[in-house]
Amino acid sequence: MGERLQKQPSPFFGFKTAILGISVLFLAHGAVAEPLVHPNDPPALAKGLNEAAGLILEEHPRRAVALLVRFEKIYPDYDMVHFLLGLAYGKLDKNDRAVREERQALALSPKNEAARVSYGIALGNTGHFRKEIRQERQALALNSRDEAAWQALGWAYASLSKWKLARAAEEKALSLNSSDPSAYMVLGVSLAHLGFVEEGLSEEARGARLAPEDQGIKRAIAWISGILHPIRSGETPSPKINPLLAPDKGNTPQGAPNILPPPGQNLPPGSVRAPATAH
Repeated sequence: MGERLQKQPSPFFGFKTAILGISVLFLAHGAVAEPLVHPNDPPALAKGLNEAAGLILEEHPRRAVALLVRFEKIYPDYDMVHFLLGLAYGKLDKNDRAVREERQALALSPKNEAARVSYGIALGNTGHFRKEIRQERQALALNSRDEAAWQALGWAYASLSKWKLARAAEEKALSLNSSDPSAYMVLGVSLAHLGFVEEGLSEEARGARLAPEDQGIKRAIAWISGILHPIRSGETPSPKINPLLAPDKGNTPQGAPNILPPPGQNLPPGSVRAPATAH
């Protein structure tokens, strides 16, 4: 897993995943109490939800939206319809619609833990990092062992350059699920910003072993290596453009700092959303 699906104008080196992996949110390791379907759901609905989830995981969000919009008209009061529709919109970078659908899912089922996590991420991807933090903390109040919520919380703290808090959240996430590449990525970047450059590179290497093709982790490794080389050579690192702030295409995003400060110094708030690639 990597890249958060929804985008926002000026976060760190890319954009984070709204989905956090459907498997993480409600299919894996029992972290989320809310299942995708319930025993008493209409058979057609249960089949449709499973089909939509599969389409999202298989990178077919437009087909998932088309299916879920039909189900939304027939079953407007089913929270998981709105939850999955929010994820699919996130895949399509339709952030405001993602926020709306996840909010509706929570209005129907306030204890829907997966929707709470996803709602927080959607808020963060529209630039509302502090609101995201509140939502992830509410999810953790429902289940303190929700790895997805801890990982998203760390990402939000990193987006505000709160490196110590980001580090603590990602370390907690990894204590619950040691196979989340995104957690290693954000942890590594946080450690590097706190001055623990070699330790940060080690965390990125762990993430790379889990997701060798993750472009966010590759950029993180290149960035940290660029800091580490002059340190090992006994030289003073020269200011450089931070490649992690650049999107996959185009120029440095609006609001992103152009010069990387020395290790241990914070970047301005709103400059740190780490990317990843959904797997």
